[in-house]
Amino acid sequence: MTMTRRQPRPAALAASSAVPLPPYAQVVRTLPTGLHPYLALLPEALSSPAMCRIMPDARVRPRFVAGAKVRISSERGFAYVDDEEREIIIAEGYYRRGAAVDLYLDLLHELTHIRQLDQGKNLWDESLPYPDRPTEVEGYAVAVEEGRRLGMSEPEIVLHLTNPWMSAADIERLHASVVLWLRRG
Repeated sequence: MTMTRRQPRPAALAASSAVPLPPYAQVVRTLPTGLHPYLALLPEALSSPAMCRIMPDARVRPRFVAGAKVRISSERGFAYVDDEEREIIIAEGYYRRGAAVDLYLDLLHELTHIRQLDQGKNLWDESLPYPDRPTEVEGYAVAVEEGRRLGMSEPEIVLHLTNPWMSAADIERLHASVVLWLRRG
């Protein structure tokens, strides 16, 4: 099974929890472990401006989001897409205790990967380093664009991009690639 997987951010690296979240960005955190519809975690997701970026076709968007699944798993870690099962996997510890803005942005990032899977893209193309993978750049670009819309500062954005297993140079390269992707529209 091939999966895209991001490791947990230490609490010190979590984006600011002071960023106010509108109703569409508030994640329901009371679900048990197991498989759930995406909309059970983010009931107002279709109101998020980010959905237009993830699924531009307004006719397809409601069906796409309604068909997405999230598995809350007892495994350790963070969030990734299981590309065989076509579901987002989120570690229960992160789901329960992660910074609200990070959790919301990561759910957008991973939903972008579900759409990419539907388009036949290889989410885990090991011929490219992680920060250079087009699928990752797009996933992070969706999150960064939404984070900016919510009022996150650029240092908070960089913290959201930060993962303990990426070097400072990797994070800088990923950030530059995301900025370029967003400029291209």
